[in-house]
Amino acid sequence: MRNEHHSTIRIALVDDEGLARDSFSAVLTHEEGMELLTVTDSPRDAVMTAERTDPDVILTDLTVGQENTLEILSRAQGLRAKIVVITSRDSEESLFRALKLGARGYLLKSTTRHELIEAVRAVARGNAYLCPVMVSLMLDRFKILPPAGGPHGSAFSELSDREVEVLKGIALGMSNNEIAQDLSLTIATVKSHVSNVLSKLGLRDRLQAGILAHRKGLTPH
Repeated sequence: MRNEHHSTIRIALVDDEGLARDSFSAVLTHEEGMELLTVTDSPRDAVMTAERTDPDVILTDLTVGQENTLEILSRAQGLRAKIVVITSRDSEESLFRALKLGARGYLLKSTTRHELIEAVRAVARGNAYLCPVMVSLMLDRFKILPPAGGPHGSAFSELSDREVEVLKGIALGMSNNEIAQDLSLTIATVKSHVSNVLSKLGLRDRLQAGILAHRKGLTPH
């Protein structure tokens, strides 16, 4: 077993875009205090290598090839590595799904060398890191959500039991497909319930609904 107090940050890199992979590899290889253990375009190979080498950080895209990298990593047993996502996807849905699957950092592929290094160091220390673009996006979303004591909160009593269950799924970052499977419903029925929830609560989108559900204590802390 390796020394838990080592100062070198050990990293595995997973990406199927050659130019991006080469660029990130060059930055990490030449950064003092960092060791690039493996570079691969296969999430499953990354898991096997990580099980053997025990990296501190896995830097990965959300999807590599046809595979959802984070889902593969989240199912792996015994991995202690912290995950930093680096992707071209700048949507709230991608961010929240990444966080739900255990990512501790989220960067865009337009990131700078300095930001990449800062994110890896922060996550290796046990902190979280979101790139400024995603932080700004989240803050903008929170600002347009009405105060917790407003009419949106009181409208919860208008939701049916099934709509409340669907709302819980939204707050947990589940897709319509996942909610349908979890509740044994058709996707069309779930879409109808989502539309009803947003209409009854007077909200614009799923993110607002999820935030409000968290405020109302519908999800575990």
